[in-house]
Amino acid sequence: MKVFSKEDARRMLCRYHNLDGAEALHGKAGAEKIMQRIHSIQYDPLNVVARNADLVLQARVREYREEDLYKLLYEEHKLVDGFDKEMCIYCAEDFARFRHVRSENQKHVVLTLQYRNQMGALDILDDIRDFVAKHGKTGTKDISIGEVRESRWGHKKLSSAALDYLFNSGELCVADKRGTQKYFDLTERVLGGADLQCSQDMTIEEFLEWYIERRIQSVGLLWNKSGGAWQGRFISENELRSSVLQTLVEKNRVEEIQVEGIDETFYISKGSQKYMTYQVSDSYARFIAPLDNIMWDRQMLEKLFDFTYRWEVYTPAAKRKFGYYVLPVLYNGRFVARFEAKPVREAGEFALKSWWWEPDVEPDNDMIETITEEMALFAEFLQVSNSKDNFAKLGMQ
Repeated sequence: MKVFSKEDARRMLCRYHNLDGAEALHGKAGAEKIMQRIHSIQYDPLNVVARNADLVLQARVREYREEDLYKLLYEEHKLVDGFDKEMCIYCAEDFARFRHVRSENQKHVVLTLQYRNQMGALDILDDIRDFVAKHGKTGTKDISIGEVRESRWGHKKLSSAALDYLFNSGELCVADKRGTQKYFDLTERVLGGADLQCSQDMTIEEFLEWYIERRIQSVGLLWNKSGGAWQGRFISENELRSSVLQTLVEKNRVEEIQVEGIDETFYISKGSQKYMTYQVSDSYARFIAPLDNIMWDRQMLEKLFDFTYRWEVYTPAAKRKFGYYVLPVLYNGRFVARFEAKPVREAGEFALKSWWWEPDVEPDNDMIETITEEMALFAEFLQVSNSKDNFAKLGMQ
């Protein structure tokens, strides 16, 4: 079994995700190319500085703008909204392969309907299908069929619950999104025939091998410990996952490697091995999304990068160590700081609220210059001005 240093593993992950900027990825074409590599990014509706999916892509792709993702999702339909790790955005060519996940989701939606006493949603599915077939893109506000009730949680309307069921089953697809409001249409009118037919007949065994290898590729390097990176139907089951990983190793699709100072075995897809030897010399800094792929397993992140991160969005303000929506700062393969920005839509600019250097970091001129250059690029991505006070927030007067 090959043994790598932590520095090698960190370098590999940064190169794999193009966080080091060594690969010239630009704009919409660059976003499409990196999605072919990592397959999936987590969707989250919070928009403090930007939404998670856009933050993930801007860290990997130069000149990326939010409209690039919108075009790939809702104009060209090369990407699609769907359940993977959780609610994610993934390549449309994977849609048919996810029928096993949708089948499981369907069962759980029925259990939820039972719990909420909304089984009547299943009785109006034909009415919902007919409405969408006739009217096209349909949001929950566009249709009201069946019971309407006051509710503090879940769907208030049976028609909304029915739309959700048909989305989970795969009959409907998100055809557009305005803000956080989804608009559904018949899947066959959204996705191309090739995407709907791609490997749709794969067995559950074939699917599991594909899915687990794909999840490794989404992160770049993974150990076999239950955690955030292994969330999702099927693969969160430790015994099942371990069995499939062994099969992938035996089939020479996945390789086991060791990282110095860490007892657990790591797994890397054979196609990703080329990133283990690539080195880049130019300095770089990147602002990383809280739900970025390399952040999915925070215990693994801590072991590899010696960096502890907790997303404190759901932590009461008085108990937060840092802030509500904090972005880690990556510099030359090392997490050197983290910051909280003021909500961009309120501030009208990219303005730091707080900046925290890691305890063992002594910033030098190169680090400061590289980070301030990235601040300017980050403001361009946000399409706002870069606050004049940001440099002072770094503690460098």
